[in-house]
Amino acid sequence: MSLINKVKNRYTGALLAMAILLSMAMGVMQYLLYQQSQDARVINIAGMQRMLSQRIALFSAQEDKRDSEALRQAIDKFESNHDFLTKTERGETIYLNEALEVFYYQGPVQLDVQSKAFITLARSQLQQPAPQLVAQIFIASQHLLPNLDEAVSLFEQHARSKTEMVRKIELLIWLLGLLLLFIEAKFIFHPMAREIAEALDKLEAARKLADDALHSKSRFLARVSHELRTPLQAIQGYLDEYLHNKDTQQLQHVKSAANQLDNLLYSVQDFNNLSEQEVVIERHQVALREVIKSAGIAFQLTAHKKSLAFNLALSNELDVTCYCDGKRVGWLISELVNNAIKFTECGSIQVFADLVVDENTPYLEFVVEDTGPGFDYQQLREAVHSEHFQGTQLGLKRCQLLISALGGRLDFIAREPTGTRATLRVPIEIDNQQVPTLTMEQVSARILLVEDNLLNARVIEKMLQPIAKLVTHVEHGGYALEVYEVGKFDIVLMDLNMPVMDGFEATQRLRALDATVPILVVTANTNAEDLDKVYALGATAHLYKPLQPDVLHSKVALLLNECGDLISS
Repeated sequence: MSLINKVKNRYTGALLAMAILLSMAMGVMQYLLYQQSQDARVINIAGMQRMLSQRIALFSAQEDKRDSEALRQAIDKFESNHDFLTKTERGETIYLNEALEVFYYQGPVQLDVQSKAFITLARSQLQQPAPQLVAQIFIASQHLLPNLDEAVSLFEQHARSKTEMVRKIELLIWLLGLLLLFIEAKFIFHPMAREIAEALDKLEAARKLADDALHSKSRFLARVSHELRTPLQAIQGYLDEYLHNKDTQQLQHVKSAANQLDNLLYSVQDFNNLSEQEVVIERHQVALREVIKSAGIAFQLTAHKKSLAFNLALSNELDVTCYCDGKRVGWLISELVNNAIKFTECGSIQVFADLVVDENTPYLEFVVEDTGPGFDYQQLREAVHSEHFQGTQLGLKRCQLLISALGGRLDFIAREPTGTRATLRVPIEIDNQQVPTLTMEQVSARILLVEDNLLNARVIEKMLQPIAKLVTHVEHGGYALEVYEVGKFDIVLMDLNMPVMDGFEATQRLRALDATVPILVVTANTNAEDLDKVYALGATAHLYKPLQPDVLHSKVALLLNECGDLISS
C-alpha cells in the first residue's frame, strides 16, 4: 500500500471514530435534553396542582353561574393534570420514580387516592351544591395542599438527579473523547508523522507561506505602489547625477536599481503564487555578486535621505557563477536591508556578504547590521498592522518561511548598546564545470520574433543585434506561421498574449510544421499553469520579461547549440 493510501486510510479511520463518538454524544445529549424539558413540564404541572386545588375550594363556595363554569374548568384541569402525572405505559408509570410511586400509591399519604377523592367531592358540589360540601372541600384542599407541595419537591429532586446524571454523562463523553484522541495520537497520527515527516515539513512550509501571503495580501497590494518608488527614486536620482556630471558609474547604479525594480515586480507575482499555494523554488545560473549588489545598492539613496551611513562590503569569494533562485534570494536581501533602514533613525547600516563552506556545502552568508532600537517582535508585529506605507508588508515571518523552503536560515542577534544583526544563510550550488562562455561573435542566427507590442519588439531587436544575422518581427501568431512557411529561421522568440492568434496556438501549429526548431517563449506571464501548457504544446524554453541582454544571448546560444544549429560567423 502506498504512503498516500496509508495516510488516507488512517486519517479516514480516525475521523470515522471521532464522528461515531460525536454522533453518539449528540444522540445521548439530545435525548437527555429532551428529558430535561419533559421534567420541566412535569414540575410545572405538579406546581399547577397546588394552585388548582385552591381555586376549586374558592369557586365551590361561590353561587354565581360564572363561578360554576370556572369551577368546572378547574376540576377538569386538576383531573387531567393528575392523569398526566400518573400516566402509565406497559404497566409502569412514566413520570414517577420509586419515591413518587410510594408517595402517590402507598401509605401514609396515598396522594392518588386523596386527589381522586378531592375530584369526586368537587364534582358533587358542582352537580348538587350544598353548604356542607363547601366545608368538606375546603378542609380536603387544606389537607391536600402540603402533600401537593411535597410532590413538587419530589419531582424537583427527581429532575435534579437527572441533571446530575447529565453532568456525569457529559464528563464521561469528554473523558472518552480525550481517550480517543490519545489513542489516535499514539497509534495513528504519531506513526503516520514518522513515516511522512519530510513530506509534511515541506507541505507545512508551503501552507504557512500561503497563509502568510493571504493574511497580508490586502495590505501588500495597498503598499506595493509606494514600495516600487524606492528603486524608481534611485533610477531618477542616479540619472540626474549622470546628466550633471556624466559619470558612467551612475549608470551602473541605475542598472542595479532597475534590477531591484524587477525583483519587486517579481515579488508581486510571487505573492500571488504563494496565496495559491504554488511554491516552486527555481534554480537559475546567476552571477552571485550581481544578485547581491543589485538587491542592496537600490537602498543607498534611501539610507542617505535618512542621513544614515550605508556601507556595502562584498567578499571577493562572491565572484562565482552559481545555481540558485536568484529572484527570491534578491528579494530576501532587499527585505532585510529595507527593514534595517526602516527601523533605524540615526547611525549606520552595515551590509556584509561572503561565501562560506560548512560541511562541504557552500552557503551565501549575508549580514545586515543597524544601529536602530534593537529587534523587538512586538514592535515588528505592530509595524505590520500599522497604516504607515513602509515596506511591502510581507514581513520577516514570510522571510523565514521562504528561507525554510530554500533550505537556509535567518538569525537575529541584539547588538550593544543598540541595534540588530541579521544573518541570512542560503545554500547555493557553485558552477564548477567552467564551460567556456560563448562570445557574441560565435553566434549569427536567423531569428523570428513574435511580439505584439512594437516598443518591446524594438528593444528586443536591439538586444538581438550582436547575435543575429537577421531578425524578422511579426505582430501575432497568424503572421508568424505565414512568414515561417516561406522563410528559414534558426530560432523563434514567441510572446504568449497576443491578438488574432496567441502564442499557445501559434506554438502548437509551428511545432506541427517543424519538430526541431527551438521555440523560446518570451513573456511577462509567470503563471505556472500557462507555462506548463505552452511546454506541452511544444515550447523549448522560456524567459521572463524584462529581459537582460546577457541572459537572452546565453539562452539563444544554448538553444542553438543543443539543437545543432549554431552558426559560426
